[in-house]
Order: sequence, then structure tokens, then C-alpha cells
Amino acid sequence: MVRRRSEIGRKVVTAAVDDVVLRPGGPEDIDAAIEVWSVSNTARRGGRPIPPEHDARVRGAMLKPDAFLVVAGDRSAIVGMALGMQGLADDGAGPPVPGLCHISLVFVLPARWGQGIGGRIVDAIVAEARSRSYDRAQLWTHAGNLRAQRLYESHGFRRSGREEDDDLGERIVHYERFL
Repeated sequence: MVRRRSEIGRKVVTAAVDDVVLRPGGPEDIDAAIEVWSVSNTARRGGRPIPPEHDARVRGAMLKPDAFLVVAGDRSAIVGMALGMQGLADDGAGPPVPGLCHISLVFVLPARWGQGIGGRIVDAIVAEARSRSYDRAQLWTHAGNLRAQRLYESHGFRRSGREEDDDLGERIVHYERFL
């Protein structure tokens, strides 16, 4: 395993750079990506699984014509993923917002947390959004997920000040950045 050192703010972080390869995801990756999302979300929630009806919604988001999936895989399986899509006004209920990419479903398997994979995924999804002519990006994350907040902030995202409860009653916070 090769190790890479990088500075994030004043803290020096050492992250694993091993056999993980990032690539565009396709229809053949959707089941594995949903499994990463499910396992990771359950771990984030202290062992409480996400209700099964959410699987269909996640699958539907991945199948949208404007959606683009980035997956991180090692020799045996997909270990991380993120989804980008056209941002919509009114928190997804309104018309498309020109130039806005909505980033969703940034997840890494818990066994791989802390290895730098999440940062590589964020970089890859941002680069793909930029290549698709988006000029800014937004995302939501859970208010209690400090690991995710540190990740996004270390990759240029800033809190917008917006907060709300998601459909499971969990507090979420909004982040945005220019590309």
C-alpha cells in the first residue's frame, strides 16, 4: 500500500492510496452502489437501517437521464460512490437551475472510512460536474455527521446557512461551492 500525505488546513492527514480506482458508474454498477449506500447509511445511523422504500427512490435517482454516477472500486468490489445531477429550484421540486449540480449519495463502505477514498470521490464528482459545464455545486448532509462535514469543507464546500429535517426527521445542513 502506498501512503500519501496532504495538508488540509493546518492538520496533516495521511490517507491510503492503494488499489482503489475511480471511474464513471454505469447501469451494471447500480445494485453494488445501492449496497454501499445501504451499508454505509446503516453504520452512520448507529445500526438503524434506512426503510426499504428508500432503495427505490435511490435507484430512481441513479436512473435519471441527467444523473452521473462515480464509483470507487478495489480489486473485489465497489467501495464508494457519489451521484451528481441537475440541481432543481425549491429543493428539488422546481425547475432546473442553470449551472447548478446537485451532489448526492456520497458514501464509502465503513471498513474503508479514513483511507482518503471519500475525498477522491468528491474530487471526481466535482471534476465530472465541471466537465458537464456546471459552475457550482450543492449538497445536503446530516447535521450530526461531522466526518462528512469535514470532508466537504476540506474540498471547498461551505455551509449556506440553510437547514431542515429530511423525510426521516433527521436534521440536514446545506453546502455549496463554486466549481
